[in-house]
Amino acid sequence: MKSNPFNYTLLAVGVVAAMGISSGANAATPNTTGGVSAGAAAINNVATANYSVAGIAQPNVTSNTVTVNVSETANFALVSTVDDGSIGDDTAINQTATPGGTTTFTHNLTNTGNVTDTYTVNTTGNDSPLVTIPGTPDYALGTAPVTFTIVQANGTALTPAQVTALNGQAQTGTIANGGTIKLQPGTRANLSYEAATPAARNGNDKGVGTLTATSTFFTNNAPANATLVNENQTIVRLPTFKIAKAATSTVDLTAATPQITYSIVVTNPTTSYSADATDIVIRDVLPAGLSLPSGTASDVTVTGGAGTATISTVGTRQAINVAVANLAVGASRTITFTVNVDKTQYTAANSSVTNNVEVYDKFVGAVSPLIAAPILGTDYDILDSTNNNLDVTRVPPAADQANGAGVDSAGVTNFTRRAVVLGSQSTREIAPASGTDGQVTQTNTITNNGQDNEGTNTNPLTFTIADGGNNDAVRPVTGPISVTYTPPNGGATVTITLQPTVAGGNTYTLNSTTLPTAQFPNGIAPGGVLAINYKVSSGNVTTPATTDDAAAVGSTETTIVTLTPAGTNPPAATSVTDTTNVRGLALVKAQALDATCSGTVAAGAFVQTAINATPDQCVIYRIQATNTSSAALGFNLTALTISDLLSNFSDGADLIAGSPATSATANSTAGTASTSSTAVLGSNYTLVPEGVGTLTFRIKIKNAR
Repeated sequence: MKSNPFNYTLLAVGVVAAMGISSGANAATPNTTGGVSAGAAAINNVATANYSVAGIAQPNVTSNTVTVNVSETANFALVSTVDDGSIGDDTAINQTATPGGTTTFTHNLTNTGNVTDTYTVNTTGNDSPLVTIPGTPDYALGTAPVTFTIVQANGTALTPAQVTALNGQAQTGTIANGGTIKLQPGTRANLSYEAATPAARNGNDKGVGTLTATSTFFTNNAPANATLVNENQTIVRLPTFKIAKAATSTVDLTAATPQITYSIVVTNPTTSYSADATDIVIRDVLPAGLSLPSGTASDVTVTGGAGTATISTVGTRQAINVAVANLAVGASRTITFTVNVDKTQYTAANSSVTNNVEVYDKFVGAVSPLIAAPILGTDYDILDSTNNNLDVTRVPPAADQANGAGVDSAGVTNFTRRAVVLGSQSTREIAPASGTDGQVTQTNTITNNGQDNEGTNTNPLTFTIADGGNNDAVRPVTGPISVTYTPPNGGATVTITLQPTVAGGNTYTLNSTTLPTAQFPNGIAPGGVLAINYKVSSGNVTTPATTDDAAAVGSTETTIVTLTPAGTNPPAATSVTDTTNVRGLALVKAQALDATCSGTVAAGAFVQTAINATPDQCVIYRIQATNTSSAALGFNLTALTISDLLSNFSDGADLIAGSPATSATANSTAGTASTSSTAVLGSNYTLVPEGVGTLTFRIKIKNAR
């Protein structure tokens, strides 16, 4: 509280100057003037007497003069009657205001002097010495007319005599700003005026203005102290909505009926400018592709207080509207529901959906029912949305920023449609002893048939290459392998060496580290194919370069490739069994009886069973070497030598000189026939897959006589 700055002085009783101006003998009161006295004409009283003595008139006698000085004392008080909890009665602070509305301020103007006085009353938007709010007020309250009622100083009605004495002054009415009110001593005017708040003001904005009363008596006699000031302050109070929307974080679109569960919590936080929110509507316009299972309000649950849900249509989308009659400061409402997802709407790579929520409010009146396309200023004054681009929150900007009382969060759901497929089983052929150079490469493929990137830190893949365990002489080679990536849409292929997860192991990991981002910016993109190229060895398992423990021609081994997706909504692990067949040289010896030693026999005469011959008859031997590898998968046999020892038949027969001969099927190369001191030879054949090389020669049965 601040008092009038007039200097109050108690003068000695009876010391006055005729027609002079002096301070009255009254103490200061809140927003009350010091008394001002104006001397009227002095009353000088002189008595005279006349008398007679013995019938004879005597001279008139004049008494001494006695003087009465008459003093008119003016005094008045201006008091704010708004109960604002502050100390003092010259201010009204933190009075609630609404944008575009008015705030009523009331004051008492009391004539505490002994003369009738006239007061000029003004409302202003000016600051005053009484400002108590920190900083500069945001806006001026401005001028306004004042309504008044004149009563006795104690608040009771005027007496009939006081009414009569009004002498033309209305007892009640409204005066324009700057108008006047005349008050008799001991009466007061109850003043009231409405201060407007501009429609553009926002929550926590503060306004200031004054109501002043100026005494005519003081203006004429002590103008420096003629005006008393009361200050009025407003603060715009509005709800601050905090919207927190939670959603199922990821949804697997490979499910039969994928769904998202949503939870919306709308809170009216406590702030220095809080106000209850009345008759609001919380709206969730579901994104395209989302729909309530039944399409009715029964799908929606409201907890934490009363709220009525209805379902409407905005364009082609369903909208959930929840009308809340009152959301008190500090209170909240929770809205939960589940929606079905139309999988055909979210087929793009790494699809997601963001579901925003909006809260509509009006300064005055109800929002509900909310139309499809609400109009600002008509259907709503406040719009708070989890999409900040739509906000018309009317609260300080900091409230919607990080850690602000009204910060909002939308519901975001990422869709996954993960489908990584291993290629069909692969078959390869290997020689009985491969060494290092003869190892065969098995290739299987990982194809991304889904819509999410695979082989990333988000969606890592692992695969193992395991020996089937059926053939000890054939097994996959552990350690580094090569992988070849073919991007979708015909991009250039990329081949890298992939190290096992554990050195020397048979498990491999595909993620953003093992698939370097320079060559694999998106891992295995949808439609991309990654070929796994691993070696298979035959022969000595410990030392594949040797031919010890060679695999048997015609034997088989399997390799199991298992792919295990990880990360978000991973599909099940799958396996493919690759086969490696051992192929090589098959050697078959047949014979035919050449009874006349003509050197020719029918093709069908060659058998592998025993034949009967007599001395001087001949036998033709045929040795056939066959490359058992297939035309599609096989390999050439080179440096082939076929040998038949003379000792096999020399005890009972003689080699017919010049008879050794070689031949080969198409595309193969026949060897060179020769005879050494110990054997019949066919040397240096080359046999293509499925090719056959033949060595023939004749013997003559010896005559024992």
